[in-house]
Amino acid sequence: MSTEKMQKRTQPVSSSQKRRFVPWLLLILLGLSTASPAYAASNELARPEFAMLIVSFLVLMGVTQAGVVFSATTRLAGAKWAKSYYRLADLVTMAFAPFAIAGFLLIYFQSKGELFYWLSPAPEEHLSTYLNSGWLLFRNLFSLLVFYGLSAVYFWKSLRPDLSGSDNIDHQEVRDQLYWMSPLIIIAYIVCNTFIAWDFGMMLIPHWHSTVFPIHYWFGNAYAATAALIVLPVLLGRFSSSEFRFSPQQIRYFSMLVSGFMLLWLYFMWAQFFVMWFGNLPRETDALFRQMYGHYAPLYWTMVAGCFFIPFGSLIFAYFNRSIRAMCVIALAINLGNWINKYLMVIPVYSAEDRIANHLSELVLSGALLAAFVIVVVLFARRLPVYSYWEINLQPNTSAPKVQPTPEVGNYT
Repeated sequence: MSTEKMQKRTQPVSSSQKRRFVPWLLLILLGLSTASPAYAASNELARPEFAMLIVSFLVLMGVTQAGVVFSATTRLAGAKWAKSYYRLADLVTMAFAPFAIAGFLLIYFQSKGELFYWLSPAPEEHLSTYLNSGWLLFRNLFSLLVFYGLSAVYFWKSLRPDLSGSDNIDHQEVRDQLYWMSPLIIIAYIVCNTFIAWDFGMMLIPHWHSTVFPIHYWFGNAYAATAALIVLPVLLGRFSSSEFRFSPQQIRYFSMLVSGFMLLWLYFMWAQFFVMWFGNLPRETDALFRQMYGHYAPLYWTMVAGCFFIPFGSLIFAYFNRSIRAMCVIALAINLGNWINKYLMVIPVYSAEDRIANHLSELVLSGALLAAFVIVVVLFARRLPVYSYWEINLQPNTSAPKVQPTPEVGNYT
C-alpha cells in the first residue's frame, strides 16, 4: 500500500495566516535587535563572548538529542500510544544534527580560550592529558558524530518502509532491528551528554567533581524534550501541511510520563544538593550557593518553579491531564526552567551580577537559532511521512490482515 493512500488527508495552513504571522515575527525580531543597545551594560563583564547564545545552543542540542531517545525508550517499553510520535521525535533529533556539529566547532575555534579558561593554566600549574585542547575536541566531536551517526541509521531504518511503499520489506525484521538498536542509541546519548556536562558545566568550577551532575544534566534534557513533544505537534499543525492531533488518552499518557520525569528530576537535583551540603566543602557549596542566594536567586527559584512546582501543582488536577492547552503551558514552563538551569550552569561562574536584559542581542540570536531549527523541522514534516505508518499498521501476528493505519488522534476540548 502506498504512503499516499495511508496518510490521513489534512488541510494545509492558509497562505493568509502565514502572511499575517511573518510580518509580526519580523517586527518583533527587529524591535528586540533595535532595543538591545539601550539595555547594554556600561561595563564589560568577565564572561565569554556570546555566552547567552552558547547557553541556548546547549539547551537546544540537549533537548533535540533526547527526541530519538524518546523513540528508543518507548520502543523498548512497548508503549503503543507513542507510535504516532516516533517519526516526529526522530525528526527533531536529525533536524538539529547539522546545527550541533557546526555549533560545537564554532564554539571550540572561536570561544575556547574564554569559555574553557582552564586550557591556559598558570606557568607553575600542570594539566593532565585529559584536559588538553586536542582531547577536548576529540572526545566531544567523536561522541557527537557517533550519536548522530547511530541516530541517522536508526531514523533511516524507520523511515524506509514508509518511503518505499513496498511489501517486499519485512516489517517484523525492521521492527526487531530498531528494538535492538535502541539500547545503543540510549548509551550513545548518555556518553555524549556526559562529556558535554563535564566540559561545559562541571569543569568550569575548579576542583569540583560530581558523579551526579552529568546524570542531572542529561536527565533534565530528556525531561524537557518529553515536554517539548507536547508543544511541537501543535506548532507543526499550524505551520505545516500535515495535521497533528492528540487523543485524550495520549494527553493522559504524556501527563503521567511528565509527572514521573518531574519526580526523578527533583530526586537527581536533591541528590546533588545533599552531597554538596553534607560535605560542606567551599569549592562545591560555592557553586550551588551563588545560584541559590544573592543576585541569581530569583532565576534559581524560577527554574525550580518551572521544573517542579508548576508541573506538580497542576498535574494533580484531572483538568490539566485532559487539556492540551494546559499541557502546552506546563511544557513551556518546564523548558523555560531547563533553559535557566543551563544559564545558571555557565554564567555565574564568570560574572557575579550578569543580567539577561544586558544581552538582548544574544537573545535575538538565540531566537534566530530556534526559528531556524523549527523551520527545518517544518520542512521535514512537509516532505516526509509524519507518522510511522508501517509500525502503526504492524500486527503482532504477521498472518493477521492489515488494517488502515490510523494514528491515535481525536478531537478534544
